[in-house]
Amino acid sequence: MYVLTENIDKVREEEAKNAAARETEGHSNPGAVKNGVQDQWIQPLVIRGNQGDCVKVTLRNALEFGEEVSLHINGSDMVVSKTGQPATTTNLDTVAAEGGVVEMEWYIHPDTQEGGRQFHTYSNDRELTVMGLFGVFVVEPRNSEYWEPLGTGPATKASSGWQVMIENGTGPDFREFVLIYHEVGDEAFRPVNKHGDFLPQRDPLSDAYRPGARALNYRSEPFGINNMHVQHEYFGFEDESMAYSSYTFGDTAPTIPRSYLGDPAKFRVVHGGSEVFHSHHPHGGSIRWQRSPRATQMPVWNTGQNGPVKYPVVRTKSDRVDVEVIGPAESLELETECGSGLCQWLAGDFLFHCHVAHHYVAGMWGYWRVYNTLQVPGVQNDVMPAMRELPDRVGRIHKPVTSDELIGKTVNWFGKKFTIIEKGKTNWKSEPAQVTLKDWVGMQLTNPGKPGHKDDELGQLMSYDATVLDWVWDGNKALSEKEPLLGENPKYNPEWQGYKAGERRVIWFEPSTGKVAWPWLTPHFGKRAPRPNDHNGAPWLEMIRLNDDGSRSVEPARPGENGPWSLCPDRAGSQKYNVHFVKLPIELSAAEGKEEAVVDPNGLLYVVHEEEAAVRADNNKKFPLVVRANVYDCVDWTLTSEWLDDDITNFQSSKINTHFHFLQFDNQASDGVTSGFSYEQSVRPFTQFKKEVKKGLPVPMNAKVTKIAKKGDKVISVSNAEQYHVGIPVLIGADNVKGNEVQRIVKIEKGKLTLAQPLKHDHPVDDILTVEYTRQRFWADADVGSVFWHDHAFGGTTWPHGAVGTIIVEPFGSTWHDPKTGAPIRTGPVADIHATERVGHDVAGSFRELMVHIMDTVPHTVNIVTAGNPPGQPVDVALEAGRTVSFIMPPNDKIKMTPMPFLNGGTHTTGGALNFRAEPFAQRLANNPDPSKLFSSKVHGDPSTAMIRAYTGDAMVFRLLDVTMNESNVFTISGHTFWSERYAQEANRKHSLHIGIAERYDLVVAEAGGPRHQPGDYLLFNGRSSKFSEGSWGIIRVLGEQVPDLQPLPNKAYGKEGMPEKLPVCPSDAPVKNFNVVAIDFPGMNLNPNAPEAIEVDFERKIELRNPNAKIFVLEDEVAKVSGDAQPMPLTIRVNVGDCMKVKLTNKMKESRASFSAFGMAFDPHDSQGVNLGNNGGAQTVAPGQSRVYTFYADPFNGAGQILAW
Repeated sequence: MYVLTENIDKVREEEAKNAAARETEGHSNPGAVKNGVQDQWIQPLVIRGNQGDCVKVTLRNALEFGEEVSLHINGSDMVVSKTGQPATTTNLDTVAAEGGVVEMEWYIHPDTQEGGRQFHTYSNDRELTVMGLFGVFVVEPRNSEYWEPLGTGPATKASSGWQVMIENGTGPDFREFVLIYHEVGDEAFRPVNKHGDFLPQRDPLSDAYRPGARALNYRSEPFGINNMHVQHEYFGFEDESMAYSSYTFGDTAPTIPRSYLGDPAKFRVVHGGSEVFHSHHPHGGSIRWQRSPRATQMPVWNTGQNGPVKYPVVRTKSDRVDVEVIGPAESLELETECGSGLCQWLAGDFLFHCHVAHHYVAGMWGYWRVYNTLQVPGVQNDVMPAMRELPDRVGRIHKPVTSDELIGKTVNWFGKKFTIIEKGKTNWKSEPAQVTLKDWVGMQLTNPGKPGHKDDELGQLMSYDATVLDWVWDGNKALSEKEPLLGENPKYNPEWQGYKAGERRVIWFEPSTGKVAWPWLTPHFGKRAPRPNDHNGAPWLEMIRLNDDGSRSVEPARPGENGPWSLCPDRAGSQKYNVHFVKLPIELSAAEGKEEAVVDPNGLLYVVHEEEAAVRADNNKKFPLVVRANVYDCVDWTLTSEWLDDDITNFQSSKINTHFHFLQFDNQASDGVTSGFSYEQSVRPFTQFKKEVKKGLPVPMNAKVTKIAKKGDKVISVSNAEQYHVGIPVLIGADNVKGNEVQRIVKIEKGKLTLAQPLKHDHPVDDILTVEYTRQRFWADADVGSVFWHDHAFGGTTWPHGAVGTIIVEPFGSTWHDPKTGAPIRTGPVADIHATERVGHDVAGSFRELMVHIMDTVPHTVNIVTAGNPPGQPVDVALEAGRTVSFIMPPNDKIKMTPMPFLNGGTHTTGGALNFRAEPFAQRLANNPDPSKLFSSKVHGDPSTAMIRAYTGDAMVFRLLDVTMNESNVFTISGHTFWSERYAQEANRKHSLHIGIAERYDLVVAEAGGPRHQPGDYLLFNGRSSKFSEGSWGIIRVLGEQVPDLQPLPNKAYGKEGMPEKLPVCPSDAPVKNFNVVAIDFPGMNLNPNAPEAIEVDFERKIELRNPNAKIFVLEDEVAKVSGDAQPMPLTIRVNVGDCMKVKLTNKMKESRASFSAFGMAFDPHDSQGVNLGNNGGAQTVAPGQSRVYTFYADPFNGAGQILAW
């Protein structure tokens, strides 16, 4: 590691503590490792300088094994001090031998962009970087000063560190957090445990690859081999859904950024490693930033300093994002919207992680903790160090008080006031409202009671009852549940804060608002986190939920009921979704000829309850769920699960949840993930009533109606009534489409429940009751378009079977319709959106919409790869090595050889799909081996993938999401272009773009048929060859005449009615550029004449640098050159904007047919698309010895750019 010279002794002291801890038995000794990398010296070096500063660096090489070392700051203008020469990689004066010294300096120009820059050694780069020799230099605003955030009293200057307070020389002060993603060693490296034993390459509990080797700032928190393993050791089960929970396992070891509510904050995200890409994603909904943060001068990062921002700017010039892929040595500057507490102004724990599923499960995660009370000795809410306020915000955060100290106070929620009284009765209608202390506190905390009706901690833990928490009153003072007695936890000991095991502690409250101080729970190792009060999806922001008589409701709050601090403001629109998680067979690709359908028998989908029966009966409806809301809608979401425990996929511990991106929500209960001290938000199956094996989690708290209950009844007969608690709500009729409802229990007798309110519906015998439901609430505060949501409990297992989804935020006032009938719809990837608002730059009005879920890691579409793999390796052996719990491939005889034999990188592809549909090349070629007819609907029928249809001139919007887990992909369409940033006029127009895991785009095509209004079928596909061949492609069908089963759009974009006139591909006055292109065999292809024919990389696999089967395009007059000694390059030809390009292609190959495509230009899809696609007429490929001409137009609408010709 790099370290400042003055801190070497402190690093060595921590090193010695860690070494001593490894020699102790048990789990109680953390050594020098502290939760959240707080006040630590063993951390990657982060140093800073201001714009306009001159920085001098002295590098001393104190490595002990003779390695030479350097220090190179990416993007800097460093020079060697003694010579003034640039400190580049080729300047040997920058390299320090063992014991050597190098002095360098850098004048940071005042206009240098603010932000982080990775530094590393260019001497022995890969070997040293992967072992930790990297750091970050941050360029700060001019005249800034840096202060230590931890401690009390006057702040001291910060010389280094991943978290500091920046006293800003040009704006408001802010907290700065430098998050460094990196690997531990290269991909073959094996970290060791405390006993010196190698960690497994694959986690036996979570199935993660390389657990403990995916890290943030030198820390990793793998799920299985760490906490879950110990949980199983102690209690006989492991609970992956609680892996992020501080209540269950204690605060995490990787970075925990810490702020006070309203603090401006900036995140510098840096990839410190050298191995693989990562995908940074923070939770919280409005933790989002602009993809191009300098595209506008609108500063949104500090707009939340003084309170909630319910109506942020609705559209931004650069798209808002909340996931961004980052590669080795890359850095991102995340000026997140609103600041600490987000636009919601919320205290809480906000998870962040790499969105590659195996990476976060392997340990690459942390969370941002935002407090609403001062963290100083004696009144702290966790075991981390005391924390100072920002210099320009001193005095804004108060010390907490106990509940009895709230009596007599009038608290203020941005104008909505309440007076807290000791005795009497709550009067909500007075001004301000008079609320008794017991009512005030009771609304905020988990329903009181003893989990499982047990007094002891172990009994409560083993009951797995999250409906109640054993907190109590001591007079007017609210006290927590008892501090834990069970197990050893190196992350938490109550004695660190002056408490004893088994003792209750006071619960703190913020004095000016009366809200509970965050966090109010403490760790109880292995125990399920409690649910929020009444399953409230917004317990901190909307704790007030009243019935007409003033009693506490079990329903979500009315929009605006909690005043300006409400999650959903007054007069918000409303969308309600009751969602079930189900297991069912899904046909990914239809049968064709002698080829069987491709079916996943273990498909997993979220379905809207009222559509569940139709989805189960009709494969055409079995898509990953797509729902919609409009800008300024309040979305209420109820989730239950029918996924039963099994031995194969969920280890007898079935749990699922739904984590949403982008929208405003109360993170404590609607994030979907139980992260930090957030409440339980995942669910067990409500359809499970027994277990065949005593293994995993216990049977959920479900029951059945035993006697018909009528609307209006307040007493209901049920099985196992005694398992429930007085005061809690219960969902009645969980699987009853005609009538499900939530009611509060006020009395329990044997076999009977008395309810607080009369039943709203009839309930037959065997109607199901459950407490296993989650309510979430979201506020669609801006035009964010495609919003990813997915399971985050068993994501690595469930995503490959379809457990992902999207909510699309449509323009304000939109209605959503079936394109065929015009009828209103609620769900589905294809829709007509009737609108009047803008959806893109200069595009307003109604449009056709296709939600495109790009998927990898789909086991039922994998292909076998043999090229480059160990010779003689049996296919069965290779496939068996790839089968895991999270990747259940079909039987070997159902897996086909890849039709692209030169794919490299493994023994099989990883499977791909669009919206969990595929149209595999191998399946089609097995029916008709002619590759020139591969895409023809006349031969094979239309593909199984979802199709968007439009009339020429219709606006089309492709909502694009990469929804799975391991790979980056490329979305490509032919004959059309879109803005890479939909509201930025200056953005590039593209027909293809790269998308990483969990990234999203909203791609607006102004006119179907392109600017020349050419009807026909156009190709849509994943540009990665393996994904394309696995079946990730489809058709855009543009019609030039009206048909009965496609309704015209009202209020069309640009205000045009009817279909525009079809135009010639090339205008008559366009200059014509002619090219004579030849397709030839080129058996002499040599990618590197100075390298051997094949290079062995690992596991006996090879990179082949000679290709005797190569085929290339070349200009006709250059054939002789490449037939000699000339090394050919990929054909590059040029035309100007406005030119007509004619390509005469001659096929001189011995066997293969050939074609020529230029998808980013205008063309007639019946003539010059270069592929015989769909229902298009004409033969667009060329036989050996034949020629044909293709015509393209470089339309000015598309502008200048590069287009792949193939």
